[in-house]
Amino acid sequence: MNDSLGRYNHLNGKRDKDRNRAEAWVRDEAMERLAALRDSNPEMYDRMGPTVRLSLGHYEIDKKIAAQYGRDVSKGGK
Repeated sequence: MNDSLGRYNHLNGKRDKDRNRAEAWVRDEAMERLAALRDSNPEMYDRMGPTVRLSLGHYEIDKKIAAQYGRDVSKGGK
């Protein structure tokens, strides 16, 4: 059903999912520390559960999209 609903345009035009993700992104210091841990200590990071790794992946994708839409992702995302 979600697929069917996703095909329709909203009243004010086609929905821009990436823009919505960029606007909703908020810097999360815990995720930033987790990314630093992944880079500095990959063995410890690999021992963490898949939920943590998936969460970091989603966070980083949203952060990348926010940067593409001109948000300053280095200082809190405004």
